[in-house]
Amino acid sequence: MTIRLRYGDKEMSWGMPVSAINLQDILDRMNVQSGREIEFMFSKYDMVDLPANILDKWYKADIYKLNVFAERFQRLEDHQKAGFKSVLMRNPDSSIDDMIAMTYGIDCVPVYPAATYAEIGEIAVDNEMLPEIEECSDAVIGLLDYEKVGKLLAERDNGIFVDGYYCMPDSYEEPDISLTIEMPDKRFFRVLASPYADDTDQGQWFNLPEDMQQLREYAAEWRSLPEQMYYPVVKCILPNISEAFYDEPDWEDDMIALSEQMTCMSKAQMVKLKAVMEAENIQTFSAARDAINCLNEYDFDPMVQDESQYGKVYACRVFTTNFDWSILENCDMNDFGKQVLSRKRGELTEYGVISGRGQKLYTTLTAEPETIEEAEKLTEDESETEDESEEMSMGGIS
Repeated sequence: MTIRLRYGDKEMSWGMPVSAINLQDILDRMNVQSGREIEFMFSKYDMVDLPANILDKWYKADIYKLNVFAERFQRLEDHQKAGFKSVLMRNPDSSIDDMIAMTYGIDCVPVYPAATYAEIGEIAVDNEMLPEIEECSDAVIGLLDYEKVGKLLAERDNGIFVDGYYCMPDSYEEPDISLTIEMPDKRFFRVLASPYADDTDQGQWFNLPEDMQQLREYAAEWRSLPEQMYYPVVKCILPNISEAFYDEPDWEDDMIALSEQMTCMSKAQMVKLKAVMEAENIQTFSAARDAINCLNEYDFDPMVQDESQYGKVYACRVFTTNFDWSILENCDMNDFGKQVLSRKRGELTEYGVISGRGQKLYTTLTAEPETIEEAEKLTEDESETEDESEEMSMGGIS
């Protein structure tokens, strides 16, 4: 399911459920410095399986619980989704904890494949769902109006039709469950390790660097080292890392060393590294390690989302306090920000705005040498023209 996420001024749409590694990356993209609670919204354009009265509204939730709900909801069969939707229609103010509980207890809601009163009426007659029907003879039952029977049943059960099913949401009983999700340790890579290149049956999954000791023990069982194992599947928290790293010699060593190197980094450094990797299109572990060593050569602002915002922030920080802001009222700040960022050789990334290497985002721009030379040459040409004009005037020519 696609869910709209919001934290502060940042908004993004994301397909869920995702892995724990991806959840960490979402929090980094949203610039969540601490905690796990974000705002979310189910869009009517993406979530037709949910009732209209809960769509296009902002709610708050722990993103890890939101991910659990997405996973649980995805597993429901069509008739279960109809039952879930019916319960949620009766309880539109349900929290994400309530919704998760519904996915566990939805089977207690009776659901029948019927889209009209006549269809559910026929089911009610065949299954003697009304006491009055039990007393009727076969001859009388054959004369019954199924639509009227269906309406009577829906009135007594307070049942509703949802997506081709007749549901009885009042039968729902909340299950006695309690969901606690611990914050996972730092996980940068999830790898499938195998002792053989062409055989993954013996392989095991490990999270790095969290499971480094278990990986060493697993490798030792095969009289090997982690660097000598085969890794047919590698999932990474860093952007742009692609299968290009498979062509690098000793990339396994770089991957393991990188995971341990990242352990010592702060959250802010980690987000900045991702921005650099996106801007510089870094695709290998060795290049990522090199980027870590030169992070301080870049300037980074995780709060900026677009060129217009960058232009405004730049103007506020660089222009003097008594600057006449009315001059910029009708200016295209998006174009202004784009031009300034270009001069800074910077990039707008999914994580914020990053400067070019060796540049600063919010320092005064000065004319480049070529521009200065052109201006000086123009001044000289103008001066020579004025001198010639003056000489001609003195010679009697006007």
